[in-house]
Amino acid sequence: MSKQVKIYTTPACPQCRAAKKYFKDKGVEYQELDVGSDARARVEMFGIAQTRSVPVIVIDGRAFVGFDQAEIEKRLFG
Repeated sequence: MSKQVKIYTTPACPQCRAAKKYFKDKGVEYQELDVGSDARARVEMFGIAQTRSVPVIVIDGRAFVGFDQAEIEKRLFG
């Protein structure tokens, strides 16, 4: 069964780009929400993670901040 993955990003964020590249390389489908241009996504992200830092990655409803490859692998494959 595949996991539901969302990533809250901004275009200028290097960690966001790294996370999206990681997902693409691993064949993981994800929904991207650009909080720089989407006010609704920005409010949603803050409600989930209580931060304005990106990326916020949500895997099956559990959020964490930053591109932490070990955490992603644990949640996706562990």
